[in-house]
Amino acid sequence: MLINPLAPLVTADKVGNASNISNAGCVLVVNGADQKRIIFLTKADGTAIGSFTMPRYAMVKVVKSSSDKIYAAENASGGGAVGDIFVTFTKIGFTD
Repeated sequence: MLINPLAPLVTADKVGNASNISNAGCVLVVNGADQKRIIFLTKADGTAIGSFTMPRYAMVKVVKSSSDKIYAAENASGGGAVGDIFVTFTKIGFTD
């Protein structure tokens, strides 16, 4: 798998830190935690688009609109301790 990073990786723990990841259209999401994490995707105004469970130590590419925001949490209610979520997001060029 080729990855073309277009910006430095960032964290976006919980809804208060949701980010559009440098207006990315494609984001590499890496779960560095030893437990599953929930990834949430929202519109720029915070309206929910969807969410998915990401297995421990997993990596996935997410395609989104540039203004959409993304964040990670420890559970489906969006909770968890900021700093203990261990998910990173990187703006990438779509390579597949």
